[in-house]
Amino acid sequence: MTDQVLVQEWQPFFMTLAGASAALAGLVFVAMSLHPWPILSNPLMRARAFASAFGFLLGVAWALIMLLPARTAPVGSYLLIAVGIGESSVLVYRQFQVRNVGMSVARVVVADILIPIPFLAGIMGLLLPRSEAPFLLLAITASVALFVLFFQSWTLVLHSVLGADEAERDEPLSSSNPQASKT
Repeated sequence: MTDQVLVQEWQPFFMTLAGASAALAGLVFVAMSLHPWPILSNPLMRARAFASAFGFLLGVAWALIMLLPARTAPVGSYLLIAVGIGESSVLVYRQFQVRNVGMSVARVVVADILIPIPFLAGIMGLLLPRSEAPFLLLAITASVALFVLFFQSWTLVLHSVLGADEAERDEPLSSSNPQASKT
């Protein structure tokens, strides 16, 4: 199997990953923009917002790297290694913050497992240039990450909407009774 055939076979998957990740990242940004206060006022929700947005943007980055033409294969592997190192640095730092605010242990463990995968895929791409293994490894990782990030985002959006609804319900009570708002 030639490099070009291998890249072409994986193109639909990584195009879909890029589109889905970009769309979901955009929706997370919109959700955070519509109701920022419930998210910003809660450390757990801030951590979820960062994890969701950053995770989806990483999905876009992984997909774009994997969509590079076959003749640039070593560049793609080096980029995966660089992105893997960069994301690992950021995410390891964020993991300490997330654990301190009470993030689900299962989500943290899954994230810990997924963190080094782009780095490993890049190394595999350099060591086994004609292998399908880097594509498969990143495809499985991206699929699992999308599901985890989807649930993370869903929780974030529900919290922001419920928090905004709660704030709206509390607001008429305090504005209808000026004495209550002064105390």
